[in-house]
Order: sequence, then structure tokens, then C-alpha cells
Amino acid sequence: MVHAHEDEEDHHPYWYGRIIGVFHALVRHVGPTSRLTEVHRMDFLWVRWFGWDLGFQSGWTAKRLHRLGFMDAMDVGSFGFINPDDVIRAVHLIPGFNLGRTSNLLGPSIARPASEMNEDWTYYYVNPYVSLLSSL
Repeated sequence: MVHAHEDEEDHHPYWYGRIIGVFHALVRHVGPTSRLTEVHRMDFLWVRWFGWDLGFQSGWTAKRLHRLGFMDAMDVGSFGFINPDDVIRAVHLIPGFNLGRTSNLLGPSIARPASEMNEDWTYYYVNPYVSLLSSL
């Protein structure tokens, strides 16, 4: 879970993603604006992003948990790299068991655990209670 970057007031304040991998690289910036010549360690996360189910009424007013699903792998921005320092916390996502599984969003891929047999749950529900309790 990271802070969302949308400026509109009606957007949810967070983005959600599944961490595929944790990496680091030794980098040196050698451009014309470079001030340091030393090698630095850069940590980063490879993330597969979820998108909101905008056709589903959710939240406190609707008395239903927010629902999201993985973005289509063909959409720009469905995968990305982020700084681990930008992660706020882990959250509990509940698979929408009654809504089934799909392989339409991503074919066979290393971005998914082998135990998932090349399928994703179609939707997940964001469990806010576990997130709130973990901060106590």
C-alpha cells in the first residue's frame, strides 16, 4: 500500500500492489549534473498493480469493503518499480472466492507464484480492519 498520486478529491488515497520481487543495484550517476562519483546501493521493489473496481459501490456509505483486481498486463502502468521507503504497510486482501479466477489479465508469467497455476482471483476485497489493528 502506497499513497496515491491523484490530485482529485474523490479518489481513494492509496494504491495497492503485489510485490513480485525485492532487488538492489549498485549504481553510479555519471551525468553532467552528477555531484558524487561513488557507487551507491539502490533498493527497489517490482510491483504488479491492482486497479479499483469502479462499477462496485463500496466504502462506509455503501457498507461494503472496497474491491479491486489486478490491472490487465497489457495496460501501461500495470507493473512498476518503487522505492521500498514509499510502502506504507502491508494490507490483508481477501479473494472474492464467489467471483472466481481468471487468466485473462496475465498469461503464464514469473510475476505470479507457481502455486496460482497461471490464474488470479478476479477480485479482492481490501480488509481495513487488519490494517488498522496492525498499527496498534
